[in-house]
Amino acid sequence: MIISILVPLTIVGLLVALLTYARSRSSALVDNEFPSDPSVSDRESFADYYRPMLRMLDSRELAAARSLHGVAPSDISRFRARRIASFRSYLSDMRLDFHRIEFKMRYLLLSASAQEADLVQQLNGLKLKFQLQLWTVEFQILAFRLGYGSIEITPLIEMLEQFESGLIRRPAMSAASA
Repeated sequence: MIISILVPLTIVGLLVALLTYARSRSSALVDNEFPSDPSVSDRESFADYYRPMLRMLDSRELAAARSLHGVAPSDISRFRARRIASFRSYLSDMRLDFHRIEFKMRYLLLSASAQEADLVQQLNGLKLKFQLQLWTVEFQILAFRLGYGSIEITPLIEMLEQFESGLIRRPAMSAASA
């Protein structure tokens, strides 16, 4: 008899504790209460943070490196491979930034009014466009490794900034409607 009472009470207690923890973590994310680790905090400006990507795999930069006196072809290939690896690292950061902003937007949409229901479709559309552009860049990287073409990263940076501006405007809209 005691076991049949204790087991459900224990389960309810665990669920309440888990729900409380989840709410506190999501509130901390939305309120920008991030640790002081720069890799976890928001970027002050996506354009500034991702600007090195614009030149990292630029053909003029690589041609300038090739034209340096005393640089062996093996050095150039190592240089090029390291540039590609750095570019991919930035791309990974971009993907994480996008997902962080998307999480905040979805959390804010939980409190959206019925008139703002179309925002979910807009958010899904932006996510699809970002993902398609990301795949395009991945394909461009593959072609670039094989020695063909160039990589155009500007549309991704602009989409990320547009997505973030929607997040910045959103809390103001919610406060005005309250």
